[in-house]
Amino acid sequence: MITSEIIKIDFTNDNEVIEQELQKLGIDPLRWAVVEVNKNELTISVSYNL
Repeated sequence: MITSEIIKIDFTNDNEVIEQELQKLGIDPLRWAVVEVNKNELTISVSYNL
């Protein structure tokens, strides 16, 4: 089953770092997108298989 979540991570502008952070959370993303940028954090919408 595919699920979507909103996740907050520390700010970075490096896509590889974003994907590594998602992997650390146990998420193998089908797709992800930055939906909000704050000074110190990114809000990411991510979809993945459960």
